[in-house]
Amino acid sequence: MPAGELNRSVIAQAALTLVDREGLGALSMRRLGAELGVEGMAVYHHFANKDALLDEVVTEVLRQTAPEPTGDWRADVRALSHAFRNTVRAHPALLMVTMTRPVDTPETAAFREAQYAALTAAGLSGGALLDAHRTWGSYLVGYLVVEYQAEHSGYRDSDWTPTRRDGFPLTAGLSPYQAGRGWDEQFDVGLDLVLDGISALRGRSR
Repeated sequence: MPAGELNRSVIAQAALTLVDREGLGALSMRRLGAELGVEGMAVYHHFANKDALLDEVVTEVLRQTAPEPTGDWRADVRALSHAFRNTVRAHPALLMVTMTRPVDTPETAAFREAQYAALTAAGLSGGALLDAHRTWGSYLVGYLVVEYQAEHSGYRDSDWTPTRRDGFPLTAGLSPYQAGRGWDEQFDVGLDLVLDGISALRGRSR
């Protein structure tokens, strides 16, 4: 590709393709330049460093992630949750980016604002809104980490099930339920619990 045809979006899309294919460890300005058919220095004309590039990669992913609000706060929180999960599952290497460094761009701000708007529609404000948002976000990221670990560790789901041992009757009693739900269903079950907790905070600002 001629260097004159490069722009931030083209470079970010190429970086995303590379990261999706080979992981974050494969991403460097030199390698990305090779993928684009230019010298690595050509990438630096658009991004000062790798962190700035990663910000733009996340921005590209989030550009069309936030669904339109419906006016039903529970439906909106659910839709935003699924949009985030689907995005991370489509680009799992970016999970580490969102976990390990802040990304503050207009697109990430718009996604966060959509989350705040859904919680405002639930009747929350002030500290209660932030408490709900942080709890909700912790559930999303935590679930994705566990899901990623299970799917990429090389172990089967059954390998993560606690072993039945004498002297632990509560664990033994739960054995019939351990494999009762798939990842999608379990995500919705947990999300419902979060939504019920948010509902209990309605009308509070604290």
